[in-house]
Amino acid sequence: MELEVLNKTLDTTLNQGMYLKLIQQIQKDFVMSGIQYDFLDLSPQELMNSLYEIMEELLSKEYATLLNLLYRMDIPESSIRNQETDDIQQYLVELIVKREFLKVKMRMKYS
Repeated sequence: MELEVLNKTLDTTLNQGMYLKLIQQIQKDFVMSGIQYDFLDLSPQELMNSLYEIMEELLSKEYATLLNLLYRMDIPESSIRNQETDDIQQYLVELIVKREFLKVKMRMKYS
């Protein structure tokens, strides 16, 4: 199944409607942080790959923009500063997807 990569990351079962809301939330927070990228037509695997590439770029060239994005998503900066991992980009992608999914779930629950 296409959503399997996200289901593993989120430890849940995602349906197409929730996936679309997740994409829209990610798109919104990226745009609000000054990062223009169209996530809407991406498959789940393409989404993860694109986020990985964006994190790689932000970490190496635009750290302030990355911090702004994390702030907008409500992910503390300390979550990356104290992280002891070889693949910080993958760690950031997982943090972002999990946090954005949590936002979507909360909105669906309380709306």
